[in-house]
Amino acid sequence: MRVKKPTSKRVTTRMREGIKKKAAAKRRKDKKIAKKDVTWKSRHRKDPGIPASFPYKDQIVSELEESRRLEKERREELKLQKQKEREEALARGEDVEDDMETEEMDADDDGANGLAALLESAQSAAKEYNGEEDIDDNDMIDSDEDVEYELSEVEDDEEEQTGLEKSRKSYDKIFKSVVEASDVVLYVLDARDPESTRSRKVEQAVLQNPGKRLILLLNKVDLVPTEALNQWLNFLNSSFPTLPIKASPGATNATSFNKKLTGTITADSLMKALKSFANKSNLKRSIIVGVIGYPNVGKSSIINALTKRHNNNSKACPVGNQAGVTTSMREVKIDNKLKILDSPGIVFPDEIINTKKQSKQQQMAKLALLSAIPPKSITDPTGAVKLLLKKFSQNTEMAEGLKKYYDLPPLPSADLEEFAKHFLIHIARTKGRLGKGGVPNLEAAAMAVLNDWRDGRIIGWTLPKASKQSVADAEASTDAPKSSLRGEKEPPKVEQTTVVTSWAKEFDLDGLLGDNFGLE
Repeated sequence: MRVKKPTSKRVTTRMREGIKKKAAAKRRKDKKIAKKDVTWKSRHRKDPGIPASFPYKDQIVSELEESRRLEKERREELKLQKQKEREEALARGEDVEDDMETEEMDADDDGANGLAALLESAQSAAKEYNGEEDIDDNDMIDSDEDVEYELSEVEDDEEEQTGLEKSRKSYDKIFKSVVEASDVVLYVLDARDPESTRSRKVEQAVLQNPGKRLILLLNKVDLVPTEALNQWLNFLNSSFPTLPIKASPGATNATSFNKKLTGTITADSLMKALKSFANKSNLKRSIIVGVIGYPNVGKSSIINALTKRHNNNSKACPVGNQAGVTTSMREVKIDNKLKILDSPGIVFPDEIINTKKQSKQQQMAKLALLSAIPPKSITDPTGAVKLLLKKFSQNTEMAEGLKKYYDLPPLPSADLEEFAKHFLIHIARTKGRLGKGGVPNLEAAAMAVLNDWRDGRIIGWTLPKASKQSVADAEASTDAPKSSLRGEKEPPKVEQTTVVTSWAKEFDLDGLLGDNFGLE
């Protein structure tokens, strides 16, 4: 028996396209026939209107038409009035909300409310015809607004306390574990404002452990002038060994200072200091170096800079220009004698205690200015911008740099609130942060200013308090009767000069970067 060879099911393109055309024509024909069918019904129900047998039909129809005409006239007058007020507000430079969507929604509700108004009018006419009277029910209105307001305040306080407790718990969990596991603690400070990113309790915790060593690292030295950097290095070196470092390259269009302190030179110097301590420690194991500091001060970038100089691995730790990139502790092995422990950024207890006396908005503004919170968590960026402008107003050089970068025109400067408002309006117009109708979006403009501050495009810095009173206050805060870390009594005060001298010898810091840290 002969087996027939199977035939292919493939067809030509011409036949396949012809089938598609015939199918489309069939669908169009069926749709046309369905529309002519008398049994076809629309999906939308038709308004039955007023029955012809109703005795007051003509009166109701005339009243309804008159009410529609009056409502239309009222809407036109209201629209013209709002448009006039909006133009006057824009001329004064005020922020105006766009009410066009609300008007459109109200206009759309006319059709839905027409039938309800018609039914209500018919019912009232029927009651009058039957001799019935409307009875108004005097319902008792219980106003619970005060109670709800008090409860909401209590809830806000509880949330605020919960946030502070979370910060303290994370401090106890992360910081204590880093200090206990580390032989050397690198405390990273922002060179633009070292005092705000510094905590005396961190230094106390290290001094309580005789075998621990603490080195202060001034990161982002390319964002401060040489004179300010020299003052901070001299001020901090009186307490603990301090090194300048540039962990990452600056952002695009960012102003750069101290160009001799490159990332390569500062990373090599820090690596030499750590290797020197590892060789002198005479430990049979590798030393562990813990890196701590506020969020977004550059802890992970410093570790990447060290690993890049040693084994060309520049991505040992994830980094970003926003806070919250590092979420857990991470151990990075440099070689057999050196390990580095990365940790998430935390707000230290000094900040928590000080911010209890401040409002929640002031706390968020300060943390936003330190770039210690992600941009999505900033609820009021305008408050942080006001704090930034207040800081810039205290230094003529910083104020001139701000005016030059944003090309600011003459603005009213009698009041900070008024100046900040006109400043943000100018930023919104120049950067295109506009809403509907060209209204300046002040919050978007404030976020743009904070991003420029975070990336170093606008330059600002602080100077150390050199007065004797400030030094005495700092020493008094250090000599607390009890440590808030472990509840133990403070050890006898260690002479800071002796600490700096002895620790500097262990790390061979003398002349490490040349005279005056390589600064002019």
